[in-house]
Amino acid sequence: MTPVARGPEINGEIFALLILIAADFSPLLILTIMKNTDQLNRARMQSTLVALLGLGLVVAAMAAGEVRSQTIGKPPLSAAKRDAVRQAVSAVGLISVRNATDASTPRPKGSAVFISRDGLVATNYHVISYESPQAKIDKIFDELFISLTNDNALSVNLSKRFRLQTVQVNKYQDLALLRVVGDNGEPIASATFPALEIGDSRAVKLLDDIFIIGFPEKGGSTITINTGVVEGKDNLDNWIKTDARMIHGNSGGAAVNADGKLIGIPTKVMYDTRKTEKEDQQIGAVGYLRPADLLVEMMKKIKVSPANTIASIPPQNPPPVKNPDKRKLTPKAVPNQSTIIVRGVVKSALDGKPVAGVRVGLVAAGSASVTSDSLLAWGGTNADGKFALNNPVALGRYTVKVKAIGYEVFTRDIEVTQGASSLTIELRPLR
Repeated sequence: MTPVARGPEINGEIFALLILIAADFSPLLILTIMKNTDQLNRARMQSTLVALLGLGLVVAAMAAGEVRSQTIGKPPLSAAKRDAVRQAVSAVGLISVRNATDASTPRPKGSAVFISRDGLVATNYHVISYESPQAKIDKIFDELFISLTNDNALSVNLSKRFRLQTVQVNKYQDLALLRVVGDNGEPIASATFPALEIGDSRAVKLLDDIFIIGFPEKGGSTITINTGVVEGKDNLDNWIKTDARMIHGNSGGAAVNADGKLIGIPTKVMYDTRKTEKEDQQIGAVGYLRPADLLVEMMKKIKVSPANTIASIPPQNPPPVKNPDKRKLTPKAVPNQSTIIVRGVVKSALDGKPVAGVRVGLVAAGSASVTSDSLLAWGGTNADGKFALNNPVALGRYTVKVKAIGYEVFTRDIEVTQGASSLTIELRPLR
């Protein structure tokens, strides 16, 4: 037999290492090394290679986990902050409703939160209302009740209900203030309720921790807490966005920060879906909260004393304008520093008809865009095209910016003076 020429023998373990090194360069190089070895060394090399590859996968997984923990991980809440969030649970209740024509007992409808110790409650308007088929309008249920959790702060005591009376509603922003009353319709003077301190929702930042507390429909009569972060803010439309899970029944409950302070009311969820052959598949969702500072404005209108709340109501003056060119963006100084609410009406320039659902923002004069720093007051039009901005502003010169679906963006400088008539804004339809 003709002897077969062999190259120098190489230890299988070393050969396996060569293979791993070669893998970073070229598959052709791996094949070349495999071809130029004998059967025995090839078998030893293969077994060692498998072991080394397995070890590499373990190390890679550990390294990946470490990287993930360093990049997206965050320190856990302290024991004190966890206690603060737990204590907030006691101020959230389950809303039950009933009409005079209903034969059944009150049925659960949503959540609500106490914002004063004497029984002032906040919730969503859609929680306490229904659409009347006959009148074709939404109406508030004849009877409204709230039930609080037991001492263990887990399940609600449905046998003990407190009657509620509507104090103020804001249909446009889907908010309502209610008050606990006796069967005679009068406030219960001797009653004291757990209540949440209202935090400054304007100071909320992206990626702040957030906790949604309420009674979701699928959660039965027990309280549920979902955690998430602040995903975004829409100052013009008055929304705080979050990735915290929100489902039916959470509406009207509490969204609190890591200090257990109320920063928003869970209001709605927008789902992102993808069509398939059989059904629409949900691939994501964004939760929307109404900022707590809107509740403060409603409390001012009914002259609720801050002494009745857990803490004083946060100041609601607009934030200072952060712009180096103070001469250009600061309103003109005037001797009388009184303030005024800017009001007006928006019409179509084509036919003069009122335009509903318009976004109106007031920014410092000369601002090219609307930002959280430049936006001083904002609002929206009703069915009659009328609006009243949310914050009073000092007398001076400003820029008003208006946006509406189907119309061109409107921008105009205005002079806010004492006794000035309301604004009339005409929008041009898009061509």
